[in-house]
Amino acid sequence: MEPVLPESKLENVIRLVKRFSAGAVIGLVIAVMHWYWYATYFGYSLPLTRGITGCVLLVIICGLMTLKWGYKTLETLLENLS
Repeated sequence: MEPVLPESKLENVIRLVKRFSAGAVIGLVIAVMHWYWYATYFGYSLPLTRGITGCVLLVIICGLMTLKWGYKTLETLLENLS
């Protein structure tokens, strides 16, 4: 039997970056879909600076949620879209 070695700090950091990135991508998808639906439904496009600011905030929030609570959060977010 081989001894179980503790996870190195680099592997831990890489895992956290991947987790944050997955949440950030889902946040970006949600933000773009919201921006598109808002413009289509109301016939009014959000100003570019407001749209980009909202997208960045949503990306960061979704990334942090995924870091804290894991991938189950992404599944819940995607289920609530429909």
